[in-house]
Amino acid sequence: MNLWNKLAALFLPTRRLVNDDQGRVSRGGPFGGQQWVVGRGNCQYRREDLQALSAGKRLQAARLAAVRHRPVPSALAFMAWTGGVVHFWFWDVPDEIGTDARQRWIPESLLLPPPATDGVRLLKLAHGYEAQFWQKGMLAGSQWWEHIPTSESWLRFVRSSGLDPTALQDVPDTVSLSWSDQPWGETSWLQRLGGLFDEKAAWLLLAVMFAAGLGWQLSSLLRWQLAADQLSTRVERMRTEVAPLLAAREQAEQAQGELERLQALRTPNDDYVLMAGVIARLPEGSTLLTWRREAGKLQVSVHSGETDPRAFVVAFEGDPRLSDVAVTPMTGGGMQLVFELSTATAAGEEAHG
Repeated sequence: MNLWNKLAALFLPTRRLVNDDQGRVSRGGPFGGQQWVVGRGNCQYRREDLQALSAGKRLQAARLAAVRHRPVPSALAFMAWTGGVVHFWFWDVPDEIGTDARQRWIPESLLLPPPATDGVRLLKLAHGYEAQFWQKGMLAGSQWWEHIPTSESWLRFVRSSGLDPTALQDVPDTVSLSWSDQPWGETSWLQRLGGLFDEKAAWLLLAVMFAAGLGWQLSSLLRWQLAADQLSTRVERMRTEVAPLLAAREQAEQAQGELERLQALRTPNDDYVLMAGVIARLPEGSTLLTWRREAGKLQVSVHSGETDPRAFVVAFEGDPRLSDVAVTPMTGGGMQLVFELSTATAAGEEAHG
């Protein structure tokens, strides 16, 4: 027995025959509840061949056929399927039968295993006898008698089933069968639910499933809420820790902007820079006397012991700003230096001005 069969056996109902003085019982699993078995003598059997209809239309057609075949409006109906053929058992419930038996019942014929081959057979039931005709693996005819049928009754059953009475004149020997755990016909899911669980167990199981689902949802919501609270706390803590850094960064950016603004006000060739450059390149022993700056020109007078103008020209060679210089000797041992400032220098001066 595989695992599925073991689990199914736990929910197998305990079956009891209705109005059985002998107490015939088929034990089931601990969670299967109780199901009442209605003897064939208390039922009327009908069948409807719906194989010509599509699968989606068969159920509705079967419900309409059940209404048509129902002997009295108060009769209960049980349906089972073999392929496209639906089998009906109708039970006119006595008043003394309890509510549980009305809700959870199954016809006895459905629990008797089908034959290995097609043909007719005579079954000995708990109460009475049932003749069955099986064709193509389906129940094609059924008749119940309280006692073993006479030859005349048997031949009427044979003829009604469309069989040759000459080949089946004699009443066959009776066969006694035990109830099968599973019915031989397919039943609807509502009937299966009724056969597996009693009403209390079904409601209890549904309540447990609902409580489990609700508990899982609530626990999930609680976990999400806790996670959201923790995340909010971490974000707030990080915001508090990062606030001084952000303030310092903002101050640094403001200071850098102010420094860049001040540096933009300063030209690369202001007077102090040029004066320092001239003094640094004068020959040794020279003294800066006068300084005059005009647009594009710089005039400087120098007192120096060097009397050769070329020495001054050589001194300023290689300087990108002061290399263009004209030197003129002056009386009294002086030199006049006139620098032609570069275009970039002049542009910077104009922008500065």
